Amino acid sequence: MKRRCVKTRFGVETERGVHAALRIIQKFDTPRGFRSHEAHMALNKLSRLFLAAATSALLCLPIAARAEKIFSVSKWQRTEIILKSSVNYTNALQEAEVRALFVSPLGETNRVYGFWDGGKTWRVRFKPTFPGRWKYYTMCSDTANRGLNGQSGEFDCTAPKGESSFAKHGPIQVARDQQHLEHADRTPFLWLGDTAWLAAAKSSASEWEHYTQTRASQKFNVTTWRLQTDKQDAKAAAFNGCERVNVNLDFAKQLDAKILAANRAGLLNAMAPLWEIGDALEAALPEDQAITLMRYAMARWGADDVAWVVAFECDSTGAQAARWQRIGRAVFNAVSHAPVILLPGESLWALDGFRQERWANVFGIQTTTATDETSLAWLLNGPIATERTKTPMRPIITVNPPLEGTTSSVNSRSVSADLSRRLMWWSLLLNTPAGVSYASKDTAEWNVIPRADEVSQPWRQALIWPGAAAIAPMSDCFAGKDFWRLTPSAKSLANPSEFDAPSRHVAAAKTGSQDMIVIYSPQDRIVSLAPGTIPANGKSAWFNPRTGETRAANSQTNAANLKFETPSAGDWLLIVSADRKETISQVASRPKKTGGEIDKRKRD
Repeated sequence: MKRRCVKTRFGVETERGVHAALRIIQKFDTPRGFRSHEAHMALNKLSRLFLAAATSALLCLPIAARAEKIFSVSKWQRTEIILKSSVNYTNALQEAEVRALFVSPLGETNRVYGFWDGGKTWRVRFKPTFPGRWKYYTMCSDTANRGLNGQSGEFDCTAPKGESSFAKHGPIQVARDQQHLEHADRTPFLWLGDTAWLAAAKSSASEWEHYTQTRASQKFNVTTWRLQTDKQDAKAAAFNGCERVNVNLDFAKQLDAKILAANRAGLLNAMAPLWEIGDALEAALPEDQAITLMRYAMARWGADDVAWVVAFECDSTGAQAARWQRIGRAVFNAVSHAPVILLPGESLWALDGFRQERWANVFGIQTTTATDETSLAWLLNGPIATERTKTPMRPIITVNPPLEGTTSSVNSRSVSADLSRRLMWWSLLLNTPAGVSYASKDTAEWNVIPRADEVSQPWRQALIWPGAAAIAPMSDCFAGKDFWRLTPSAKSLANPSEFDAPSRHVAAAKTGSQDMIVIYSPQDRIVSLAPGTIPANGKSAWFNPRTGETRAANSQTNAANLKFETPSAGDWLLIVSADRKETISQVASRPKKTGGEIDKRKRD
């Protein structure tokens, strides 16, 4: 049998070198072999050493062992490699693990998990990111399994095609500034999410289609949901078991179709594979089984347009935080993955413990209790506002907001559309804007039984509640604007602390070059800006966050400040925009302050 051999600097001349390398990696890197952080660090060292060897040695494999047919797939489109196991496992999740190495035309490597899909069928899903000829190589923890271990092949990646934003611009990733999200082609992505925790698990295919199409028409671009519900019958459960979990393949295949439907509608699926917040913490899986299940979810859906939500809460001991640090490293660090959003429930102090974890890409904030003056004060002065002072930075997104239509546990009042909208705008402007989420009670809980005096299912009615109508104006407001350059700027206001009531808080943000200023006033009719806030070439306009309407903004100037009056009662945004080049020139030409002036300002 003919062989092609290329000698590398590691001395690998045949496939035996690859198998030897993989056996060492697999010893440390299977759910059953995972033992400690030290083992994980050893894995990282071995991976860096042997991935290059495995890539080069791919060319040394027997020609007959490779897939003969070279297929084509569009850039940013999911492709699938089907494998047939030579062993029929009793519990495939517990007895074997498959991974694949994909090598780009540039020689860059990507590692992904494979997954069992019933009987002897296994699949590897991958999304190529560069046009040209790709190569792949599979590895299995059961090295004697000839159907899963050592399979290889090639395929061609062609130009992107498709109508969704993901097909046109690529998957979502964290931008280089580490403060906002973007597509693979650097198109900015402002997260406008719908929190629908139980929707994917409890909806039928037709219900899910109606849900995703409705939310897309309202200009949402994210749907956030849980893989498993708290009260789910065995037939509809995503997985079963505790000490040795197994997946429900029928459920998983239904979810395949739902995820693709959401993506086609332009919605990113933000999925929480496990939920360890509140009462659910008591039913937490053993650590090794949590790793197994998380890896399966990544293998099955990681090549779709998704983000991963790691949801847990901590106590004062920090044991739960340490548990998820270990799980996160074991699941995410070894492979390529979509953005991971860390959601620590009400234990937001736990975020600092994950700041150095390279797999934790985004910090998610829960604001479910921000419904009265006391809790609003926490929101306005808490983690959303203070995170930007910490390093390394992360995009900040509110993921779990109060549910419109529910009764607040803080003050027994119903959460209104006005409160939902104001929370979103405050959350967006208290930090560099990365994204916000909306939630309605009946959609999030997927309530299907009509109330006594109604015919329609509650979740259908909740889709058009007034709070959801705030998303389209928010999307329109920032369309075509460099929202990611905005930073909080309380100093832009003439009297930033004039209101004692947090519900009247005026939020201000501007770009470093002052070519864009955004002021949000929740209810006060007069907005006063500090002198010099608006550049000479600035154009001002009022934007209605309830309707998307734009009106002219006229100011009254005096020696102390610049005053604008809102067109009518209710919340409004004052938006000042200017030519960026002219504004930068104006800022640069200002006379610099002397040392005495700076010292005086500090004393003041």
